[in-house]
Amino acid sequence: MALFMMLSGLGSWLAALILAREGYQLALTGEKPSCDINPFFSCGSVMQSWQATLFFDTPNQLYGIGGYAAVALIGAAMLAGATFKRAFWVLTTLGLFAAYSWLMWMFYQAVFVIGFLCLYCMAVWAIHIILWWVFLPWALKQGMLGSSPAAKKLGAQWLPYSWIVIVINYAVIGLSILIQFPLLFSV
Repeated sequence: MALFMMLSGLGSWLAALILAREGYQLALTGEKPSCDINPFFSCGSVMQSWQATLFFDTPNQLYGIGGYAAVALIGAAMLAGATFKRAFWVLTTLGLFAAYSWLMWMFYQAVFVIGFLCLYCMAVWAIHIILWWVFLPWALKQGMLGSSPAAKKLGAQWLPYSWIVIVINYAVIGLSILIQFPLLFSV
């Protein structure tokens, strides 16, 4: 889990960093982001929406930079042998769940409200979906969210099959995109 968290954190951090840089350039100079590639993929349109700065008028990608740096650091600390108390893991789980919920809300907003897709956002979605659906059963199995034998058993039984939930999550996103953007692959 340590290496997995570190790599997931670094991958999402990099995508958030690129989005932040391109968002800054867009705001400063009006320069079109590199991910504005066709009528469907327009990071700039997503970054200029009200949904992109919902909390304290701060660009979402800045929260991603901080949050995913923390995920990567947790993984690195675990690789170095660090152990954490249950309260830490509960807070980490709540943070990862909040991020997952926020990203799925942003997916809905991008696809059904804003009407554009953002490639770097989609990279973060893809990585975080895996992170969340693997981390949760792992944390349950390890007893990090409580010492209940039932929760540990649930985590142990769920973990090898967490890929099923990941595939379902991806399928919902993929089908939603295909339904909302039927001409996407004809361009």
